[in-house]
Amino acid sequence: MINTKKYLFILIGFLTAILYLHPASVLAEEAQKITVSYRYVDEDTGEVFKEQKRSTDKQAGESYEATPAEEWEYASSNNGLVEGKIKGEQGKTYMLDFEYPNNILKIECLSESSEENVIQIYYKAYHLMGYYTTYATVTYIDEDTDEIIEKKEMEVQCHSHFSYDIPFLVEDSRGVSYRYDSKNSKNEEIVSCTKENAFRNQIKLYYKKGKLGENEAVVSVYNEFLNENYYRKIFIEGLTVGADFYINYDSESIPSNNSSAYYYVWDLETEVVYIESLSRNLAENIIRMSNVKFPPGSEATEEVVKIEFIDADTGKAFRTARKRLDPGNQINYTAPNKLTADNGNVYYFDRDNKNNHLSIKVSKIEKGSDVYKTGNVIKAYYFTKKNPGDPAAVRVSYMDSATGKLVRQEDKDGLIVGESYLHQPEESFKIGDVTYTYDQENAKNKLQIENLSGHPGKDEIVIYYKASVSDSNLGQNQNLSKIKKLAAPKKLQAVRTGTTKAKITFRKVKKADGYQISYADNKKFRKAKKRSTGKTSVVLKKLKKNRKYYVRVRAYQKVNGAKKYGTYSKVKVIAKR
Repeated sequence: MINTKKYLFILIGFLTAILYLHPASVLAEEAQKITVSYRYVDEDTGEVFKEQKRSTDKQAGESYEATPAEEWEYASSNNGLVEGKIKGEQGKTYMLDFEYPNNILKIECLSESSEENVIQIYYKAYHLMGYYTTYATVTYIDEDTDEIIEKKEMEVQCHSHFSYDIPFLVEDSRGVSYRYDSKNSKNEEIVSCTKENAFRNQIKLYYKKGKLGENEAVVSVYNEFLNENYYRKIFIEGLTVGADFYINYDSESIPSNNSSAYYYVWDLETEVVYIESLSRNLAENIIRMSNVKFPPGSEATEEVVKIEFIDADTGKAFRTARKRLDPGNQINYTAPNKLTADNGNVYYFDRDNKNNHLSIKVSKIEKGSDVYKTGNVIKAYYFTKKNPGDPAAVRVSYMDSATGKLVRQEDKDGLIVGESYLHQPEESFKIGDVTYTYDQENAKNKLQIENLSGHPGKDEIVIYYKASVSDSNLGQNQNLSKIKKLAAPKKLQAVRTGTTKAKITFRKVKKADGYQISYADNKKFRKAKKRSTGKTSVVLKKLKKNRKYYVRVRAYQKVNGAKKYGTYSKVKVIAKR
C-alpha cells in the first residue's frame, strides 16, 4: 500500500512537470519566429509606397534571401518571393527593377529585432495603357567603361517579339561618337517574348568609341522573319564608298535563336541582296532579306536553284549562289547591275547577251540527280569595262539565212577599244560538202561597230549566208532550204525491257535515208544523247536505274553528204524501272 502511494506521487509529479514545461516550450517555439520587413520603394521619388511584415522559421543569426518571381502572378508572401508587378496607391502599377543597385534582397544575419531585418526593393511606376501592353528598355553602353551612353523606354505589346532598329552610330551628351560593336557577345538585340514586367524586356547594345572614316561605308542587313513578325539586323563593315556589295547565299547565314530546331527558306519575291554603289549615308546602304520559318518535322518540298554569274569573255562563272523554291514556281531573277569578283575584277551585267537565262520554272529534282540535269539554273552574263586604247576583240558569227542557226564563229583580235571596225565579209566558204555564200541582201547583216568595247560577247559582227549543195538529182547549187522537210515519224513507242534498256519503235517515213533518236532525262532535252539508225526498231542501252527518260525521233535525207533533218515526232516517256 505504501509503495502504491509512493508510485502515485511520482506519477503526479511527472504529469505536473509536463504541464509546467509545456507552456515554456510553446513560448520557446514562438520565440524562434523571426519577422522580416519588406519595404517597396519608388525609385523615382525614393518614397516607400508599401510595406509588409513577414514571419520566417529561420533563427536569429542565419541568412535570409528573397527571390524575384519570374512571373508576378506566382509570387506568394509565404515563400519569400518578390512580386514582379504590384499595385500602389492612386492606381499606379509598379514594376520590379531587377538591376537597381540599391536593391536589398538578402540579409546575411537575421536579428531578433524586426526593425533590423529589412528587405528593401526598388520599383518603377508605369502607366500601362491596357492588359496587353508593357514597356521595353533599350540601353546603349560604352563597352570599355560600362557607362550608359543613352537609355530609351518604349511601349510594346506583351508576349510578342520586340525588334529594335539598332543605329550604327550614336553620340553621348558630350558629343563623343560611338559605333556599334556587332561582334560583342554581351549584346542583347531582341526580346523573343516580351514579359508583363517591363524590366524583363531589356535590349542592351554595346558600342566602342569611333567615327565613320572619310571613305568608309557600312551596310545594314535586315533578316526579316515573315511569319514571326520580327527581324534581326547586322552590320557589314570594312567597305568603301562607291563600291558595290552583294550577299553571297553560299556564305551568309540567317541569324536565329534556335537554328537546330527550325530551318529557314528565302522568300524570293521580297529580297534585295545587292547595292550597286555604296553611299557614305548609312540610310542608303540597306539590304532586306526575307525568309519564312518552318518548324521541326516539316516536309521540305523546296528545290535548289543555282545562280551562276558568268564572265562573258571566258564563259566561266566567277561567282555562284543558291536559292530554294517549291517545284512549279516561276523565278524571274533581277541580276545585279554591277558585281565585284573575289579577285577584285569589276563586272557589269551584259543585258544584250543572248545566253542570259534569268527566268525559269523550278522542276522537281529526282534522287541522284543535280541542278544541271534538271535545269534549275539561272545564268547571268557579265563583262569587264575596258578603257580607250586597251586591246579589243570582235566576235564574228556566221548564220544560216534559211534556218537562222549559227554555222561558224571566230574572234577577230588586234583591235583597239574606242575605235570603229568595219568587217569585210567573205564571198563564200565551205563546211564539208555545203557551200555558204554571202547573203548581201539580208537586212539582219551587221558589219560595222562604231565604238569597240573590247568584249567579244558584246562586240559582235553578224553575217548571214545562204547554204547550197550540188546534187545531180537536185540540180547544181540548189539551196537546201528548198528541199521539202520530211514528215515526223508516227506511232512512236518506248517500252522498258530491263532496268537499263528500252525498246524504241516507230513507223517508216517515206524518202528517209535514216533516223535520229534523241533521248534525255528532262523534258527540254538538255544534254540529250543522240543515236542515228536506219532501222525503225532500236534498243537503247545503259539507261540509269529508277530514272524517267524522254524520247523523240526525226527522219533525215542525205544530200551530197549533208543531212537534211525532218520534223520531230511527239515525245514519249520511258518509264522508271
